[in-house]
Amino acid sequence: PHNRVLNHVALHVPDLEAATEWYTKLFGFCRLRNPICCDRSTDPYAPTFHVYDNKLHKVQLAFLATGNGFGSELFQFVDPPMSEPADFNYTRGGIFHFAITDPNPEALLARANKAGARQIGEAVVPASCEGEGERQVALYMQDPWGNVIEACSCSFEKM
Repeated sequence: PHNRVLNHVALHVPDLEAATEWYTKLFGFCRLRNPICCDRSTDPYAPTFHVYDNKLHKVQLAFLATGNGFGSELFQFVDPPMSEPADFNYTRGGIFHFAITDPNPEALLARANKAGARQIGEAVVPASCEGEGERQVALYMQDPWGNVIEACSCSFEKM
């Protein structure tokens, strides 16, 4: 079968502008276009309303891109609003983190912590990188809205 590429990840945040600023300033993600607002009362045929149930009345979206073109959508559900940030729980089903590549994850984490992130666990050397010459590191953090991010010092192919 054809080896598909990942297109984007969508994150649920309670404050779209704050999250957009956090991801663009900290990770260098680029804004692809201005944020949009989908409001069922003014545009009931917006594509978003064909995906989600009738309880969704208003949502704001921002569209960001990473250094390699992978997309990151930020969703702020306005009506109904986000209830509370998720607690990190690796045992729940579904996606439990996404990863970025940075040559110095420890320095990135220090900046992220100053911007409201929280480290999860300890920095580790990926098992497949042990004894491979240059030290590689991976660490985990939680953004201010509960999304878990892994920062790796090398690309996935080298892990």
